[in-house]
Amino acid sequence: MKKATLLLALLLAITTAFSQGKKKDTKDKGEGKGKPTVEQRAQRSVDKLDKVVTLTGDQKTKIYDLALVRAKKHDELKGKSDDKAVKVDEFKAANKQYREAVKANLTPEQIKKLKDNKKEKGKKGKKEKPGDDELTGSDEAEDIISEN
Repeated sequence: MKKATLLLALLLAITTAFSQGKKKDTKDKGEGKGKPTVEQRAQRSVDKLDKVVTLTGDQKTKIYDLALVRAKKHDELKGKSDDKAVKVDEFKAANKQYREAVKANLTPEQIKKLKDNKKEKGKKGKKEKPGDDELTGSDEAEDIISEN
């Protein structure tokens, strides 16, 4: 009887240790259902843009830095308890600044690809819901060229 109780206690301890370890690992890596880090959001923005226009290594680095600044600014704005209309205006200003800076780093051919991509999406009738991309509220390629 003592062996059975001891075995059951050991099994319970091992199970508990493994289940706690998994939760801790996913939280540290930013995986799972948690909010992505600013670095992950910035990298996702670069990856989306790269799929459309094929960025060079130098462009990826510069655009990542721009996206990181924008993601940090968005987090800062989310933390404020100001008027919602003021926040919206500040988000729009941050996004506009980001778009302009990204365009300055793209070649004319890449900008043309973005415009073509936007037209294709429009023809397909694919409309993204606001908030699909927590950084911009829209598709990255469409967001960058929307000011033209």
